[in-house]
Amino acid sequence: MAVTKIWRIKGRADKVISYASNIEKTSFSDSDRQALADVIEYAANEDKTERRIFVSAINCSPAFAKDQFDTVKKRFRKEDGTVAFHAYQSFAPGEATPELAHEIGVALAKELWGDRFQVLIATHLNTGCLHNHMVINSISFKDGRRFHSTAASYRQLKETSDRLCREHGLSIVEEPKGRGKSYNHYQMEAAGMPTRYNAAKKALDDAIERSCNMQELRANLRSMGYQFSFAPNRKYWTITLPGWKKPIRTYRLGEEYSREAIEQRVFSNGSEARTLRIKEGYKNAPQYTLRRRVDKIMGRTGLEKLYLRYCYELGYLPRYRQNTSKVHSLLKDELLRCDMYSAEAKLLSREKITNREQLAGHRQKLEARIESLEESRYHLRLTAKRKIPEEEKILCKSRIADISRELKELRHKLKLTKDIEARSPAMEEKLKEIEKEQHKEVQR
Repeated sequence: MAVTKIWRIKGRADKVISYASNIEKTSFSDSDRQALADVIEYAANEDKTERRIFVSAINCSPAFAKDQFDTVKKRFRKEDGTVAFHAYQSFAPGEATPELAHEIGVALAKELWGDRFQVLIATHLNTGCLHNHMVINSISFKDGRRFHSTAASYRQLKETSDRLCREHGLSIVEEPKGRGKSYNHYQMEAAGMPTRYNAAKKALDDAIERSCNMQELRANLRSMGYQFSFAPNRKYWTITLPGWKKPIRTYRLGEEYSREAIEQRVFSNGSEARTLRIKEGYKNAPQYTLRRRVDKIMGRTGLEKLYLRYCYELGYLPRYRQNTSKVHSLLKDELLRCDMYSAEAKLLSREKITNREQLAGHRQKLEARIESLEESRYHLRLTAKRKIPEEEKILCKSRIADISRELKELRHKLKLTKDIEARSPAMEEKLKEIEKEQHKEVQR
């Protein structure tokens, strides 16, 4: 089952290289030439290629590929920009021998790029599945034109790889699964943080559990503040979180959330779904006899009170009772910004800002301080470039570093201040809506 990818190498290649290679054996440089040398060295790593037995090259020598890549760039005076392209071809575990995998990689490179570009091909044997790395020079030795990686060229790469694999009796990916989760989305879910995807899943699960038909599902989602498009003639159903403009295709949430799966789950519900909805409508309002955290918050004033109350409604205060399933539907989309709201609440408390006039004054002070520091740093940088004693130059650089650190902190505070000015009106409106609904619940 061959899998293919291709990506560009530009400037520093350390993020890609350090992920796959041994950091103790590889060092990186800021220069483009070093980036090219790194990716070639990684592809031809002796520990992964059985002492370079499975390393080949087209239109260049494996031992001098980096220098020969550079020679072509110098010849056509194109030494800037992308230094190379890195292609990848992986095979299913146990399907191919190292010799066959390398033979297919060389044949693929010759057919796609052999007439115009220099290519290094290396077969890695150090993982559970054999895979080829192909490093393609970004400049053609034939006409000096640049290599362009486009959707069409990637499709050609995949189709050629699949054909070669079929010819040698290897499997291919018949139905690609498509784009998966982003790395940021994966990290947030692994850390237990809320995302708009799991918020949408939770809302759909709750609505489906209380629905016996599609009309009831739509009504339940609408009552929670969600927008949706469940039209029968639509290929993909979508759901949009409150406060968001970009919809989510439900099938991206998992197999249980495709159009067919949602309909099946809804229609398989019995009368107990309606019973559950009726029971929820008769829940008594909670009675509190002890002083609560929200009572302490209500004793504050102005913007500080607003932010503390907002963090409380998000379940962020106190931290030990945070339960995202109990957060009001109007605030579901705000769960991703909890850390930012907490930082803004601390800023308001620390600077003793209670109203928007004080906030505007604080912002002006920050902007004036930043402008002053930027001017000072500019003059220090000019001084450091002059011919002055080494001791003075060291002092200048030390002062520049101190100013840069202070500027970073001040810009962060300025960003928080501007965000407070922009978001606080909408926060007040949402809290008013929540209070109205809570008041109605108590009156029932």
